[in-house]
Amino acid sequence: MDSKTEPQPVPPQIPVRLERYEHSVPPKIERRYWLHPKSGILILAVDWLFFGPELFTAGTTAIVTSPLAFLITTAGVFWIQRRKNGDSFNAALLKALLGGIVAGIPTSISGTILGTAVLALSGLSGWNQRRGDKISPNTRSS
Repeated sequence: MDSKTEPQPVPPQIPVRLERYEHSVPPKIERRYWLHPKSGILILAVDWLFFGPELFTAGTTAIVTSPLAFLITTAGVFWIQRRKNGDSFNAALLKALLGGIVAGIPTSISGTILGTAVLALSGLSGWNQRRGDKISPNTRSS
């Protein structure tokens, strides 16, 4: 036998372009509200803390709690609007003053048109629906 082997023909190279296709998530569209949600929470929380127990004091402490609620809310809303929402100085100041006035009213605003306005302007009225955790009534937990 012949110990010589014939060289096998090499097939031609096929050009291949490798590309990585990654599943791209569409950019999350974040809706901005007039008030940052944290500002809305602050306004309502200060209002509840200062004027919720007003029933027990019969309104006698309103002369102290109203200005205090105004100052705390104004400072907090101003800081939140500047740092978290990126508002200009004048816009943050206007929102802070309005939030302070609303929180400084010597009665609880929850359940009133002012409370509803705070919820709507800060986006808290649809807070549970923004996360996409809607549970249909037909869904059964196992």
